[in-house]
Amino acid sequence: MKAAKIDLQGHALAVDDPAPLRLGYMIDTLLTGGAERLVLTFAEAVRGRADMSLTVFVLSDLETPFLQRLRDTGTKVVLLPGRNLVDLGRFRRLVAALRAHRIEYLHAHLASSSTLGAYAASLLGIPFITTIHNVKPSVRRIRPGRRLLQGIAMRLPGVNKIAVGEAVAVAAAGEIGPAGCRVVPNAVSENVVAPFGARARLRRELGLGDEQVALVCVGAIIGQKAHEVLLDAFAAIRARAPQAVLLLVGDARDALRFEALLAQAGQLGLGDELRFLGMRSDIPEVLAASDIFVSASHWEGAPVSLLEAMANGLPPVVTDVGENALVLEGTGAILVRPRDPEALARGVLEMIETKGLAERTAHAVRERALGRYGVATWVERLLAIYAETGRRSDWHRARPDVPAPRLQPRRVPR
Repeated sequence: MKAAKIDLQGHALAVDDPAPLRLGYMIDTLLTGGAERLVLTFAEAVRGRADMSLTVFVLSDLETPFLQRLRDTGTKVVLLPGRNLVDLGRFRRLVAALRAHRIEYLHAHLASSSTLGAYAASLLGIPFITTIHNVKPSVRRIRPGRRLLQGIAMRLPGVNKIAVGEAVAVAAAGEIGPAGCRVVPNAVSENVVAPFGARARLRRELGLGDEQVALVCVGAIIGQKAHEVLLDAFAAIRARAPQAVLLLVGDARDALRFEALLAQAGQLGLGDELRFLGMRSDIPEVLAASDIFVSASHWEGAPVSLLEAMANGLPPVVTDVGENALVLEGTGAILVRPRDPEALARGVLEMIETKGLAERTAHAVRERALGRYGVATWVERLLAIYAETGRRSDWHRARPDVPAPRLQPRRVPR
């Protein structure tokens, strides 16, 4: 029998079976978050490979730009909406879908998918991997029942954990059990670099003049992202740099918080210089049209939005949370204390007013993003970890003419 290999630069899976590897990804939604962008990045990276078949299971039926882009890669997508985490009907549909697609490895992103995926994979005997994306300061706000389900799921035998950074791994240790995590830093694709001419075109579309300095924040309007701190900082920035404009990109899934931000903007006297752009399918172009990337997040893991901004040559001014300091070390980017609008305003003004700083930082962060955080190395490490999780599940036993596949794990890059 001819062996099919899933191999990238010598580190991956070698399986004595002619069938392509059936890999399943799970995610809560396909909105504009970093985890969602990573799923899309992986799908684009493995598109067209004869040795792998990818199916993405989404715990939502929202039609979003990311969902359409995922379908455009040729990836099979299964939508599994449900009422809540304990919707048994959805869980049964998930188990049936994993069986129908004969999934051999299941990799989940975000809390609900990781919880349901762990139980379903355990039931079916499928090797399971979950990626932990965020460093949260407290889990007390999670409902006790949900927290219990998540805690048990993360401690099930055979649950393999990946953290997107060392800070994430350390912070998550109390919730995921003593086994700990592998660390695989996030990646950014060259596909997120805007094409030539995008800056001028989109600045015209947004009505931005050559003299205006566009600050951009990419992230859903949720508590973690601290947009209220950013608005306070922007009011202070405008007092000294009236040429500054703030672009907010992200879905307003929290309607009450969005209304509160609109009210705050009115009280601060922010008019047309504040633009709520909503959920966009052209984030690279918006980044290219901007001049400085800003983030006021209370906590983060290793934000993909930061890597994408870096790849587009945007100098960052961000809070010193999660992996930000490690990612930006030595680039000239400015890190500030979280929950401190005055510090954020000072950082942005320093980037605007210090001659040559923005240009030097832009060059350094672009090289860092496209060098250290490239997609090829990231995919290689993921495939190697899949190889170490154990034997492919036994769907092929149903065919008497095909022996059970054997997995030969190889070295995992550290």
